[in-house]
Amino acid sequence: MIVKADTGQAKKFSERMLPYIFIGPAVILITLLAIVPLFYSVYISLLNYNLSLPSTMIKFAGLENYRYMFSNGPFMKSIVWTLVFTFFTVSLNVTLGMVLALILNNEKISRQTRIFKSLFILPMMLAPVVSTTMWKIMFGAIYGPINYIIESLGLKAVAWTGETLPAKIAVIMIDVWGSTPFCMLILIAALQTVPKDIYESAYIDGANRVNTFFKITLPLIRNFIALVVSLRVMDALKIFDSIMILTDGGPGDTTETMGTMIYKTAFRYMNVGAGSAGAIIFFAIIVVVTLVFLKVLRNDRQ
Repeated sequence: MIVKADTGQAKKFSERMLPYIFIGPAVILITLLAIVPLFYSVYISLLNYNLSLPSTMIKFAGLENYRYMFSNGPFMKSIVWTLVFTFFTVSLNVTLGMVLALILNNEKISRQTRIFKSLFILPMMLAPVVSTTMWKIMFGAIYGPINYIIESLGLKAVAWTGETLPAKIAVIMIDVWGSTPFCMLILIAALQTVPKDIYESAYIDGANRVNTFFKITLPLIRNFIALVVSLRVMDALKIFDSIMILTDGGPGDTTETMGTMIYKTAFRYMNVGAGSAGAIIFFAIIVVVTLVFLKVLRNDRQ
């Protein structure tokens, strides 16, 4: 009896420990790759840490690095531009993704559009560095194909990376081109979850396609739209590759984002302490924007 009791207790103990055994490696990995670096960045942000100075010069600076970043004009401008960039790119992503999803999900032309589905997802398969390099060639001021077409129409060539507004438009275009296919795929899957019987009943009652889209389709796929928007917002806020390759933050510092400013502060200007402070501010902004978005979304659902 004692042996059976011990065996039963051991079995119950192993069953209780089984979930921890499975999630243990993931928890350890997340801790080592995310939580530990985060706290280390907080620690460095409190130091007067400059890579161009000897290690003996490293001293505790308190919140001085945060004060420096908040008083840094280019960094504050980069915050505004990053938020503006995120708003326009996500809005265009969701709008264009929905239009393409509605077209490709149409049963009447579904067979003819199969090849287009494959073509539309090609931008997703390219690394951001590769796609931005391609666009940089296309935006060339003298030999770029885009300016060639513009001049063929009798218009003046545009200095895409030499003027502020064209540079910002170019950056937005590149991001929209690369990320819209992701939104399209999610929204196509969302449209296919809507029961066809609902549409048939609505058409019998006299509803047209516009009414069914706003009264039936959008409410039923609202959760999918929320997923797409939330993922794209977090991704757009972290824009880095296309800026560094296409404009390097120029002309001047007009296209600098939070990511590029943090990188340059830490590694070009060697001020690791201030760069870490900027990274913590960046992290806080992402958290705040995400929480605000989730709050608004929760209120809409209610």
